[in-house]
Amino acid sequence: MKNTLDCNIVRDMLPLYAEKLTSEESNTAIRQHLEQCEDCSKYLVNIQKPIDCPTVPKMEIDYMRKVKNSFKRRAYILSGVIAVFCIILLGIFLRLFIIGTPIFIGDAPINYEWNYDTDSKVYSIHGTIEGANTSARIKIYKDKNNNQIKIKIYEIMPSIFFSSNQFSVKIPWNGEADIVWQGKDSQQVITSSQYLNLSISEFQNGHYQNIMDLYDVNGASLIKDLYDKATEVSSNDLVAFDEAKFNQYFIISFPLTAGGYSGWITEDKSSQEQEVDERVFLYQEDGQYYFYKQGQHLKKLSTEDMNKISDYMKTKEVSQ
Repeated sequence: MKNTLDCNIVRDMLPLYAEKLTSEESNTAIRQHLEQCEDCSKYLVNIQKPIDCPTVPKMEIDYMRKVKNSFKRRAYILSGVIAVFCIILLGIFLRLFIIGTPIFIGDAPINYEWNYDTDSKVYSIHGTIEGANTSARIKIYKDKNNNQIKIKIYEIMPSIFFSSNQFSVKIPWNGEADIVWQGKDSQQVITSSQYLNLSISEFQNGHYQNIMDLYDVNGASLIKDLYDKATEVSSNDLVAFDEAKFNQYFIISFPLTAGGYSGWITEDKSSQEQEVDERVFLYQEDGQYYFYKQGQHLKKLSTEDMNKISDYMKTKEVSQ
């Protein structure tokens, strides 16, 4: 091949030649030209020299590394602060709106009513915490070690979770465990089988004798039913029983199956009910038996029903 290449063409092809990208015929022509042209040979040498890249001083690298690590530490610290702040806010929210503060009888204005259904054996409580911006949460749990059923009332801020200041609960109860109001550091028994005892005593010849005092739902129901169905023989409410009038009579105290508690006293004295003797007196006069209870009508008891009461008392005397 005749070497007809001039310098401009050769220099355009030298980069490809240096990278071995040209054909064999082109390589031969370029070599022939380089043998005859010193300038193009020098140009080839120059483009084949390695390019020196500027190096970053080690001091600059260490500084950038420190800056990067500093940003990381700040990010970690900020994340930790935000996490702690969120945990504190969550704790405050749970304390105010979900958990609340346990309150005790006498420490807060609490009203409640209770009822015991002797048939279903269910003890019910319904009450209210009086106060502005107050809601209530109730918790019931069993303490087997102390044989107790514990009631805890928590005062919390109103929210969509707890919006009412009223509390209500029904507890299956057979009298075997005490029901207690549990405060933060103290407790108070509000119901025990002893509180629901049927008590019968006899007065005879100037002396009182306790016949029975025990928790017996069935026995109390028996005598209560006899009292309820006894025939009324007066139309006027009875005054307090004159214990000096009779030489012999029975005093029956039925177990209370309902009641209430008030944590505050109203000034309206007219609304306060007059205290009434809840005892029932059972006596005999002119061969007839009578139930006498203050505030109620006099009731006459049949001999057959009186025998039922006598048989029941004899049975309990033997069992005791």
